[in-house]
Amino acid sequence: MRAAVRVRAQGDAMTNVDYSIRPLCYSHVDLPREFFAGVPIHSMEGVSTSPMIYVLLSGRAEDGTEFHYLIDAGFHAEKWVHRFGFYDWESPEQVLAKVGVHPDEIERVFLTHMHFDHANNLPAFPNADVYVQWDEYEGWMRALALPELYTPLGDESWVTSSFDRDDIEMVGALARDHRLKFVRDGDEVAPGIRAHLSKDGHTFGSQWFSVDTTGGPYVIAGDAVMWYSNVEEMWPSGYTNGNTYKMLLTYGEIHQLLSGEIDRIVPGHDIEVFARHPSWKVGPNEVGEVHVANWDASRKKA
Repeated sequence: MRAAVRVRAQGDAMTNVDYSIRPLCYSHVDLPREFFAGVPIHSMEGVSTSPMIYVLLSGRAEDGTEFHYLIDAGFHAEKWVHRFGFYDWESPEQVLAKVGVHPDEIERVFLTHMHFDHANNLPAFPNADVYVQWDEYEGWMRALALPELYTPLGDESWVTSSFDRDDIEMVGALARDHRLKFVRDGDEVAPGIRAHLSKDGHTFGSQWFSVDTTGGPYVIAGDAVMWYSNVEEMWPSGYTNGNTYKMLLTYGEIHQLLSGEIDRIVPGHDIEVFARHPSWKVGPNEVGEVHVANWDASRKKA
């Protein structure tokens, strides 16, 4: 049996805030390029393999102990595998073990948005508080209350094509247990980590996160940026539950925050993140190291 994991209190002190940033692939999917890169600019270009990822942020407390946050949580429900044809799926226990971490050690999960592939597996992190934009939660509650007129294809209708209705019950349980935290645009959710709202962008209240490090700022974008090409070409992805113009404006905000250094973005589903940064494979899936903190060392085994 695993030993009990110490979860730090909100006010626990940290010095020399510097985070290691590791995107972790937990599954793959093959979809038309236009799904991520945009219509019609990338229509008729065939199918590409894209990773499903969450991002591990590791820091060090004043007493020298490590702590770990996660941006997004992945999915577990079998129905999604069949709907979209995912493959190479691995559990958080398998994925995090590749860098020496266990799901019990994750203290906070910052949700970029509530689509199934980012939020469905929250129960895998039993000690984590969960942070979500209020606009995101409220927007999905309104959408789920729409009359049946808007869901002629059942759960595969557009409005719920990437949302798991059962997740509302899960989020309610988090609120019951005082583990659900609502945030607003600009909130510092942890020292050096700031939430930025993309209201009515990819979803009702998608958020992206800027992360301060000794190597400068990085942006963990979730689906606010699906592929690097979205920002490089200023062309929104082909799939969204939101407003593509608002997505475009979000690309501009991120571009400006990073002074045009696009490689400092960790997009939501771009295999390029593992080409543009040090990476390796353990089993079928990729592990990336976008930034290794001064106090840390690479988790790649010799």
